[in-house]
Amino acid sequence: MMIAKYLKREFNKSSDLIHKRFNSVHVIYLESLCSSNKVNEYILQNVTMGHRYLFLKDIVSGPNVIHIKDYKLIKEYLLNGFACIYDSNEILVCEVKGDLYRSVSPPTSEASVNGPKDSFNESILMNLGLIKRRIKTDKLINEDFTLGRKTLTKVSLLYCSDIVKDDLVNNVRDRLNKIDIDGLIDIEILIKYLSTKDEHSPLPTIIKTERPDRVSRALLEGKVVIIADNSPYALIMPGFLSDFINPQGDYYVKAVNVNFLKIIRLLCFVITILLPALYVAIISYSPETIPIQLLLSFQAGRSGVPFPSSFEAIFMIFLCAILRESDIRFPSNYGSSISILGALILGEAAVSASIASPIMIIIIGITFVTGLIFNSGEIIGGLRFFRLFILILAILFGLYGLVIGSFIMLVHLCSVSTFDKPYLYPLAPFDKTYLFKTILKSNKDTKRSKLLSDNRTKGIV
Repeated sequence: MMIAKYLKREFNKSSDLIHKRFNSVHVIYLESLCSSNKVNEYILQNVTMGHRYLFLKDIVSGPNVIHIKDYKLIKEYLLNGFACIYDSNEILVCEVKGDLYRSVSPPTSEASVNGPKDSFNESILMNLGLIKRRIKTDKLINEDFTLGRKTLTKVSLLYCSDIVKDDLVNNVRDRLNKIDIDGLIDIEILIKYLSTKDEHSPLPTIIKTERPDRVSRALLEGKVVIIADNSPYALIMPGFLSDFINPQGDYYVKAVNVNFLKIIRLLCFVITILLPALYVAIISYSPETIPIQLLLSFQAGRSGVPFPSSFEAIFMIFLCAILRESDIRFPSNYGSSISILGALILGEAAVSASIASPIMIIIIGITFVTGLIFNSGEIIGGLRFFRLFILILAILFGLYGLVIGSFIMLVHLCSVSTFDKPYLYPLAPFDKTYLFKTILKSNKDTKRSKLLSDNRTKGIV
């Protein structure tokens, strides 16, 4: 009875602690974490049988039964969906975890016309299974960690031992071992703890994904992946800038068709950052650079607007940011409709009230449409930061400010690293292999990137 008293004392306020006794056999489990059907099938039906067995291990028929020597370990097993069965001779724990997770569903934040339609859910075992269903090799290693003093969240570090470089694995493993926090509720919390001083940037340096196919491709390229219990996402490291502006669906389309879209996407990356600053700099400081007919058209549109173009740009950028935020927070069934209606009404009202000119509405509209091509919320936030930064410099110094701001952004990106790898790879340093996997695409089979793997003989497209 010492074990029962110990567990009742430890779970003093827990109403879901169930204790059943059958002669000299005790069964204890947490009802909220366990499946009643599994408890009955694996344990209770056998314990209540008329005849007796010599050992408890002959009674319990569960697929995962563990013999316990130190009874103080029982508490951890109970919190992970196990039931404790003991008598005067031995102590066993049997996994009877309940199905508390949703089924595999199509991806939502990374939806794609092409490619597989499954995504991760909140079960770390199911997520690991979705990956191992694709990579069937004993070289796929998963190291387990337990993070969070209160949550005891299970975290797995995955890598292909015959592909990945050891220094990358050791780097990530060391950072995981240094994390000491009360709770890990979601895997996104790990991002700030895994990033070092050299990796702090408005743009993301760790890839967050819900797609098992993207994770599998990253592992085969020589990257490492982290998955965690209770989180439907995985973290891929290292994450280069080129990885964030190229969606997973590009891999399933012919190169002749997708390369045009990749070039358009790169142009959108530049436009969404520089277009408002370029317009304000030209209108405010260098109107002579515009053809006279176009300049007259701009001036006609701005007639009656009492505010300078700089105020117009900042006002419309903040207005569009508010509309986008409301679209995200609103229920998905009618959020987009409300935001589009709000943009039309507010834009028309701003022009009618002479608060903003029609050309400024067009400029800011193009800016936000080009930014929405990228589906990562973090990269959209980073683009917004650089857009405002360069716009302020353009307001103060005109075209000189635009050039200075662009140069500062470029220097910053060159100084950023991601797990000791250059962020602007494969452009700096230049690597043709990885270039034709991200920024452009080649139909030919290519080797693995020399920055990520020493095993380059059998790469993937």
